[in-house]
Amino acid sequence: MRRLTPRLALGVLAMAAACADTRGETASSSAQPGTSAPVPAVGSAAPTASAAPRPEPWLERTLRESDPRWSAWLDQADVLRLQILVTEVTKGGPWRTHALRADAEYFYPASAIKTFLAVAALRTLSRKAGEEIPLGSRIIRCAERKPGCQPPKEDEDPDQPPEEEKRRHDPKIRVGDEIRKMLSYSDNDSYNRLYDIVGHAELNEEMRDMGFDSVRFHHRMSAPAEESRETLRVVVRPPGKAPIEIGKRTSTFEPPPTPAKALEVGTAYRDRKGLIEAPLSFANKNYVSLHDLQRMNVSLLFPERPEAARLELTDAQRAHLVSSMTTSFKNRKHAAEHSPLTPGVIDAIGDKDVRYVGKSGRAYGFHLENAYVEDKSTGRAFFVTVTVYSNPDGVMNDDDYGYDEVTRPLLASLGSALAKALLGADRKADAAAR
Repeated sequence: MRRLTPRLALGVLAMAAACADTRGETASSSAQPGTSAPVPAVGSAAPTASAAPRPEPWLERTLRESDPRWSAWLDQADVLRLQILVTEVTKGGPWRTHALRADAEYFYPASAIKTFLAVAALRTLSRKAGEEIPLGSRIIRCAERKPGCQPPKEDEDPDQPPEEEKRRHDPKIRVGDEIRKMLSYSDNDSYNRLYDIVGHAELNEEMRDMGFDSVRFHHRMSAPAEESRETLRVVVRPPGKAPIEIGKRTSTFEPPPTPAKALEVGTAYRDRKGLIEAPLSFANKNYVSLHDLQRMNVSLLFPERPEAARLELTDAQRAHLVSSMTTSFKNRKHAAEHSPLTPGVIDAIGDKDVRYVGKSGRAYGFHLENAYVEDKSTGRAFFVTVTVYSNPDGVMNDDDYGYDEVTRPLLASLGSALAKALLGADRKADAAAR
């Protein structure tokens, strides 16, 4: 692994000045996740010789004091494309938001964007049904180049013998199960089934309608944008209701340019032709800002908040999404794999009273978590949205990234630091007072 070395003194000072424009903290009764107080542009005023040094923001100070490794990680924040957004949830009081380099440059959202598709699928189906779509509704995709409506290979029911499968052509794929698999286990086939229901152009329109203006859906999971414009014919069968027919579509919609800097990543990449000695462009890959990621979780868990998006979901639909995103600590290995902050949270305060709701993502060297963490014994809670990138050899698409060496330790340490700082203090006293 390439060692991450500190910058020269001049470089560190320059980075600190640049980061001052994208990180900080806000607090007021109207403070919203995804907002920050305006700050002067870098270089807008030269400091006087007698000016006192600017105190380090709470988030950076807390991280440095929690773990000695954070000194190196923070010094290399630009190389790691490290971005963190933390919002303290205070019941009956103002929420305070802390940001470090939030949306300073592009990051690939990977599976963290799946929550947006889950919401769009429920909205789409309920609209087509004219009422709340039952979660038990069956999904039947119709493969191309097959007579009638036979499912594609990935939708065939493995529990059915071949002769029965040929007769039935009706694998038991249901709306609620697909959402749960997509959000709990990050199942890519489930993503692609729901993607076919909504459609490429319609999915992007749903994002605009909900007010998530940063979101760009370009492609399915594990498929390039140019191969993601066509969607299969789908039949959705609500129990005891008329089937919903969704025809095959070809989208001509072109999402607007991604509103993020530094869209080229790495020094080289591999494709079907071999190694290309150039950065990989993410201009036609999915995107969502750090602020919109956190706003989606706020909207699901606190729909009454003024900053929450109007998702147009029923209470039962929201409850299903939140339940699907809630981590169970019965299997610690599964929890750590799909909720990368949990090892640190558990180490800090245990798991007995922790409620952890989130959706992570990991691809191309980017590692993300978008979570709500609550201590049920005290009522203390916070939202945290974080992305970090590690690719020691600089080559994209070679499946050789720095997850084990860098991103997993960093995310676990972040979970520990935030849990101790925001949930850990005076837990017994708070619990007794309640």
